[in-house]
Amino acid sequence: MCGRFVQKNLKDLAQAFDARLRADLPARLLAPRYNIAPTAEIGVIGLDRAGVRSATAMRWGLVPGWADDATGAARMINARSETAAEKPSFREAWRHRRAVIPADGFYEWPQQGDRKQPWFVSRADGRPMAFAALWDIWRGGEAPLFTCCILTTAANDEMARVHERTPVVLADEQAIHRWLDPATPEISRHGLMRTPANGSLLLRPATPLVNAVRNDGPELLEPVQRPAAAGGVLL
Repeated sequence: MCGRFVQKNLKDLAQAFDARLRADLPARLLAPRYNIAPTAEIGVIGLDRAGVRSATAMRWGLVPGWADDATGAARMINARSETAAEKPSFREAWRHRRAVIPADGFYEWPQQGDRKQPWFVSRADGRPMAFAALWDIWRGGEAPLFTCCILTTAANDEMARVHERTPVVLADEQAIHRWLDPATPEISRHGLMRTPANGSLLLRPATPLVNAVRNDGPELLEPVQRPAAAGGVLL
């Protein structure tokens, strides 16, 4: 699962994954973003017509090309990797329109007593994350609408403390290349939909300020006291 995530510096994230910024990329996407919510415009990495990696803008929340309208986008920010190849909303994108969403990390909200405590999840090695993603084009409006979603898989041991699902994090350059390459066989694509290795994710409590989408600054990533679970036991 992934309901909010962070892109602190899209230019740096693109460089980390050997992608260029498209000339028509909106300048607002280059500003630091610490609390990206569903239906927001985000930076996404894919292959252009020349087969070169580029970072472009898409709306987070996939709208299938055949949809009557775009109102369902907020419900399709994630897709289960186990079934995406068969689901009508995702199967064409699975075959032909794959992408990577670069991120510094994401948030999750496990239930803790009578409230939900936000946690920030990042790579344990400090490197940026590469979420496996799907994208589509909806042409039912005045202009084409490019949208995307994040593929998810079963949680590893660390992530299972806060949620049963996690984004598919492409572990290295080879995995990213294989995911984006149009020539990669379907069986190999399925093989990339792995649960992150145990020990590869770092979880830490986040400030409740992240609960409100209007809050979007570096203070959201400042360390906070580790919360106690029910009965006073630390998570």
